Amino acid sequence: MNLKESTILVTGMTGTLGSRVARRFLKEAREVRGLYRSQEQADQYAFKGVHAVIGELGNPDSLLTALQGVDLLIHCAAYLGDDPDLAQEANVTGVQHLADASTKTRVKRIIHISTTSVYGEVVSGHFTETSPLLPSEHVYIHTKQESEHLLQENTPDSDLIILRPGSICSEKQSYWGDRQVERMKEADVITWVHPDDVVPWVHTDNLVEMIVLVATNAHNGDIFNAIDANLPETDFRMKLITASDKPYQIPKRAAEHATFANDRIKQLGYIPIRTPELTVEQLVKSF
Repeated sequence: MNLKESTILVTGMTGTLGSRVARRFLKEAREVRGLYRSQEQADQYAFKGVHAVIGELGNPDSLLTALQGVDLLIHCAAYLGDDPDLAQEANVTGVQHLADASTKTRVKRIIHISTTSVYGEVVSGHFTETSPLLPSEHVYIHTKQESEHLLQENTPDSDLIILRPGSICSEKQSYWGDRQVERMKEADVITWVHPDDVVPWVHTDNLVEMIVLVATNAHNGDIFNAIDANLPETDFRMKLITASDKPYQIPKRAAEHATFANDRIKQLGYIPIRTPELTVEQLVKSF
């Protein structure tokens, strides 16, 4: 895809990823649009260069308007919580509305941000892009599985590329980064980190670069695990715990040490711009 001649719409503009994606594509695209749920939200979060459009995943007509003239849709929005109704509304019904609107407006390419969680509630094993998606009753997992299937089955006229990131980490606005630091600062005892866990780690900025890469070089139907490293907790949050100087208790659960292949994204030419080591160093300093 020639980005210089393309109009792009990014969803999830108020989340960890969407605004960074939009900013990055300002260097690449003819026009970048960001989808906001309301004018008030746009007034609060919009920034120079990105054209704010108002629309909701639950409102098909608003999506049709937002996608008029769009060549590339980058779908970053998702509901991450445990409420089954909200998960169904955002991750399934909303995605179906996006698929329908994309077909009607002839969107050329869709990049869907999924998750390594679609492989199921796995605690061990090694997973490639061709590994089966194991059934799960967890609302986030099964609705994200369904969103992939919906797009694969309902966007026949658009190229579809799926990225499956793991734990998205950043020094700012990230559950796996600064919010871990704040959670540890507020805790009396840190109980949620197992020292034998392995985390499918990816820096937010690196994920953005992967999205740029697949926008230009991937092919219809491609799926990529989007991770930088299968990072042992001894190299990650155990260092944050030490820096926190808080009491620590090993959780009473099995260690989670499933690993995920990232050969395919590397074969496409991916080179990370942020390292786990430097990111953890910065997070440690924030204590």
